[in-house]
Amino acid sequence: MSTYYSELSVPDRYHGYIQKFWTLSNILNPFYTPVKYALPNGYCTIVFIDGNGVSLKIGDQLINLPAGIYLAGQMTRRIGITLSPHTRAVMAQVKPWLPALITNFPMKDLVNKVISLEYLNMKLYHNLLSVNEAAQEVVAAELCKNLQIYLQRNANTSLIQWAFNQLENLPAQQHRVANLALPSGYTQRRIEQKFKELVGPTAKEIQQILQFRKLIDELDQFQSRGYLSALAHRHGYYDQSHFIRSYQRIMNEVPSLFDHNGYILPASGHFGFIQSSKLADL
Repeated sequence: MSTYYSELSVPDRYHGYIQKFWTLSNILNPFYTPVKYALPNGYCTIVFIDGNGVSLKIGDQLINLPAGIYLAGQMTRRIGITLSPHTRAVMAQVKPWLPALITNFPMKDLVNKVISLEYLNMKLYHNLLSVNEAAQEVVAAELCKNLQIYLQRNANTSLIQWAFNQLENLPAQQHRVANLALPSGYTQRRIEQKFKELVGPTAKEIQQILQFRKLIDELDQFQSRGYLSALAHRHGYYDQSHFIRSYQRIMNEVPSLFDHNGYILPASGHFGFIQSSKLADL
């Protein structure tokens, strides 16, 4: 891992709610970082910013975040990230069913947006304020500890968890929201309503994001680029044109311009996260 980007795993008992922690650090640098892009991934993010702030570019939208604690909703486009001098951002990549357990805020209003945790859950926000400038291991441990009282699943969050896992694990050619309706006991329309209410994007949009991320993990390997049609088909796209249109909608560029050096990508791929360091059990 570089000094700019690092990852931290979570204890097993929290892994049903938090995927991992990752940190971007510019804390010793008196200059702004060059813009780096993060990709939509189907998860939300709790963000701890320490220092002079972070700038996000999402499509035509520029978001400036001063030091504080935030919840970033589901992203459907790539996000340009610039860290100010002497700034660090510690991020908890949380499962899409967790936000509905800590706030009643409608997740559909948080798509491609970031909001202070203070407006979503004031008690949790104030409990975490004192650790915002602490080491990333302390931030991670305190977040896990403070989330414990909220981690009570209900029928809604269980449905979202089941559906999300189905979309993530089904073979590419079966990645269709209609395939969820019969085994779930809900109509397709009801599943879509639940996703918008509790997650933000529709189940179909989440499916497209997961499909896209799996392909990006392979596109990051240079040798895959010569076989774009085969790669697109393997990941459930109708043809190369279908993939290119989907790619441009998220990335605002064509696949041939993809350069992994401009992106913040997990070392082991989005769906193959290997614990790079272990956070001690709480």
